[in-house]
Amino acid sequence: MREAFAAAIPRALSGVGPFTRSITDAIIEIAYLTMAVDQELRDEELEAFALVCGQLMGQAPEEKALFRRLDKLGEALDRTSILERLEKSASALGDKSAKLAAYRVASLMAMSDLDAADREFEFDLDLIATLGLTQEEADEVADQVNAALSA
Repeated sequence: MREAFAAAIPRALSGVGPFTRSITDAIIEIAYLTMAVDQELRDEELEAFALVCGQLMGQAPEEKALFRRLDKLGEALDRTSILERLEKSASALGDKSAKLAAYRVASLMAMSDLDAADREFEFDLDLIATLGLTQEEADEVADQVNAALSA
């Protein structure tokens, strides 16, 4: 993984959380769905996912625990199940700050492989709608993530 991207993760997630375990799990689920929606998990995405999990949970997950989580999250990934899982996770977030944090993490994950796929664009639109964000809120978060990655 590009060292600059890894170093930017704490900047991009500055001020996010802490959240309860259930909210953190929902944000992590959304992060996973964001990177898996194109049905291709790249090394850069997996490395970013591990770092994001560590940032959200306050400590990096052990490799074994990370792979168990990835195995569990990797179940049933067709478009219908992804959208159902997205809706379930979004409903667990509760307040606006958690929803904005989930979108921030998803934006970061979407940029981790430096590849924009049509499915990712469609998922982003679904994510914004499911989280109940305005396009302006989503754009502001994406701009903040881009600024953190560019710093």
